Amino acid sequence: MDLGTLILIISFGLPILIVIIIVFFLKRSFAKKKQWADELKLKQANAKAATAKVISASQSLYGGELRRIIFLKLLISDGFTPPYEADAAWFVDTMHFNKVQEGNEIMVKVDRDDPKKIYPAESWGIYSEGV
Repeated sequence: MDLGTLILIISFGLPILIVIIIVFFLKRSFAKKKQWADELKLKQANAKAATAKVISASQSLYGGELRRIIFLKLLISDGFTPPYEADAAWFVDTMHFNKVQEGNEIMVKVDRDDPKKIYPAESWGIYSEGV
């Protein structure tokens, strides 16, 4: 094999190898995110129903025109344990901001493993880990 052939193989082979490595790591990353999303869906499906009174709500700068992240401090009442405070960060439809005003009561779901993790039970809210 002469030097020109070796350079040609390396110049085409190395970028192809780099692309293959990048695709491998992206696929692995997407698989982990899908697994996390599936676990979150399962946790939300198994969460306990409760009501929450909004103690405070503050809007984040993050989000789009249709949804914004709202940081909530909630007083959770599930009917079995004494009421307790918990924080939540949800994406909320902008047309439903009036539902998360201070003093309003909303339906929520409480994670069975971590009672401080509160999911929205309303269609206008989407759970977020926070920003």
